[in-house]
Parts: sequence; C-alpha cells; structure tokens
Amino acid sequence: MKQEFSEKEAADSMQAAASRLGVPLALVKRCKRQGSRAFRAGRVYLRELSEMIAAIDEPDSFPFNIPTSFQSKPETIEEFRDLLRTAIRCGWLATGEILQIILGRLIEARGPELVSKEFGKVAATIHNGFGAAVMLLEADPATDDFVKLSAAKLDRNAQSQRRIPTSSSHGKHVIAELTRRNRRP
Repeated sequence: MKQEFSEKEAADSMQAAASRLGVPLALVKRCKRQGSRAFRAGRVYLRELSEMIAAIDEPDSFPFNIPTSFQSKPETIEEFRDLLRTAIRCGWLATGEILQIILGRLIEARGPELVSKEFGKVAATIHNGFGAAVMLLEADPATDDFVKLSAAKLDRNAQSQRRIPTSSSHGKHVIAELTRRNRRP
C-alpha cells in the first residue's frame, strides 16, 4: 500500500478509496468510525486515509489530529495537549528540550525586562534553575549542552536589548560549576 497521494487526491466513495489503496473496505470503514479527517464533504481524501492506515499497521503508534491554528476545535487542541503531556511524562521529550522552549518563550515575552535593573539577576536565576533541573534529570552531556545553549540564548537577548554590556563570563562560570557538580561521585 506504499503509495503517494497529493493532498487534494480523493475518491468519491469508501469502496473506491479501498480499491485505490488496495485495502479491505472494512478497514476504510473502521477509519471513518474512528473519526479520520480523510472523510470530508462526501469525499475520501486518500493521503490522510493512507497515513491513518499506515499508523494502524504500526502497533506502537496511533493517529491523531494536530491543530493547525488557534481556530481549531477546542477538543482537537486539548487532545493534542494531552498527547504532549504524555510525551513529556514518558520521557520522549528531554528536560533540556522542554526548558529550551520555555526559555525561548520567556525571552520572546519578557526579553527587555530580563536585562533590566528592575529584574536584577532573574536571567541568571532562571538559567541556574533550569541548568540544575537538567543536571538532576538527564545524563552529563545533556547538562553541558543545555547550559551552553541557554547561556547563548540569554547572551543574545542581552546583546539585542543593548541596555547593558554583556559577556559570556557568567555563562562560562555556570557551565564550569554545573559540570563540576555533575561529575561528583
């Protein structure tokens, strides 16, 4: 059944879709019962259906809808959030990956404030806290990688704000300290 279809390629009936895909009609009906997005406006979109069938054939995975915008159905968005929570709990997303996303969002939302005098050492505190979390939850190389990446992100943010002179000495100090602590027996 390894065929490629364009996004617009569709069949006029479930029987025609089964025939084009070379699968039993019962399998196509099963996909429809499971809520496949391949069935729209009285047509069966072959690409989406073939992807769902391929996922069914792979027992360690399952098909799901991915929200394409903030206007997606609330149920679709919540199902996707549940899937992400599961991925995090199962360890499929590393702590460092998750914290890099959070750090990026912090910089987007509060970039100028992170380097202001009013916020004091909040950037260093965030950096150290996130680094400690990675150190406790992941293997040694992951800590080094995370600390280097987050220090670079915070330095770039500070440089882009041009409010205070920056240097990477703080980042280097944190890397050295976390590396030293992480290598203790």
